[in-house]
Amino acid sequence: MPLYKYIACNKNGKKIRGFIEASNEWSATNELVEKGLKVLKIEEKADSIKDKKIKTSLNLKKKRIFFSISTGELAIFSRQLSTMISAGIRVKNALEILSEQTVFTKRFRNILKFVIDELEEGVSLSEAFEKTGAFEPIFINLIKAGEEGGVLDETLQKVADFYESSKELTDEVKAAMRYPAFVLGFAILIVGVIAFYIIPSLIKNIALKPAGITAFLLSTSEYLSVHKIEIAIAFFPIVVAIRLFLSSNPGRKFKYILSSITPGLKNIKHKASIERFSRTLGTLVGAGVSLPDALMMAAQASGSYSIISKIEKVIVSVKEGKTLRDSLKEVNIVPHLVYEMIGTGEATGRLDEVLGRVADFYTQQLRIEVKKFVSTIEPVLIAFIGGFIAFLAIGLYSTIFQLQAEIGGGGM
Repeated sequence: MPLYKYIACNKNGKKIRGFIEASNEWSATNELVEKGLKVLKIEEKADSIKDKKIKTSLNLKKKRIFFSISTGELAIFSRQLSTMISAGIRVKNALEILSEQTVFTKRFRNILKFVIDELEEGVSLSEAFEKTGAFEPIFINLIKAGEEGGVLDETLQKVADFYESSKELTDEVKAAMRYPAFVLGFAILIVGVIAFYIIPSLIKNIALKPAGITAFLLSTSEYLSVHKIEIAIAFFPIVVAIRLFLSSNPGRKFKYILSSITPGLKNIKHKASIERFSRTLGTLVGAGVSLPDALMMAAQASGSYSIISKIEKVIVSVKEGKTLRDSLKEVNIVPHLVYEMIGTGEATGRLDEVLGRVADFYTQQLRIEVKKFVSTIEPVLIAFIGGFIAFLAIGLYSTIFQLQAEIGGGGM
């Protein structure tokens, strides 16, 4: 079927541009009218759907982006773009201004220039963002909902709030974990130097064949000394391979399982998943995204394989006409408090606001859990360091006792 390019007005009088696939111009116009739009202009686009997909594929091969954009950049970009659109600046002009801002990385500025080129060809903003391959589905669907509803500036404000809250929480967790991570890393470095370099050097200066722990340390030191070039060469590929694995689906599942069985981290991961699920769902629903689509994207954003594996059943129940509260209760993927609050939101018609409050509640709970975890892990680190030093001391004393025995034996 041919593709038609249209310009229409919504109920609020805002102009909307986009594409629609229909058998003829009359069918396309009729479909837009049924959606509550007043058609101002409609014309057939020369490219067919198939040709359009081929063209998109060629563009992606030329300018495909392999890494996603940071949360901080998305938050700043959304806030600034919303402000400009609210001030009456056209989307294309606003993007041109933002593409020259040094507050963004060069890579992000290049992405914006690509989006501008796509807009000049008549592609909608959400489609242009999708073509870059750099924006996550949540962002694209929010923009799409804002375009269709004619409230792009308001939607961008919600997008900015969403990513700002996400970044703020992530930064707080990272800041809280930075000190324990530094202490652990520094301790491992110091203990490693003592164990594999200082003690073996002392042993070598003594005409004695060590045994036990000391022999292990000495052999390890010799191996590191002989193969240091090979180890240095292999270090970076191994680190890259580990990072790529952890960013893959099996890697993310491994991290989820590991955090689920680690004391302290289990509660943090659980509360973080509920917070992310609630905030994402509330933002999407508030922007006008359909509930089934919003549920699927919120589940993916939560990072919880428990929620992801059961969300299909929830979507099926919702499509069958059940309330979201009852659908979530059936599969038991969120705490009792959450689906009761959701029931209140559905009853009052303020589901997005209630989900935002649920997310705020779990944000506070998450902060408490992180503080508890940090206060618990500090004595554990001290115990770990003390235990390793005791391990070294035993090895050193065993060598001294062995030396005394040999001296004593030689004297007899």
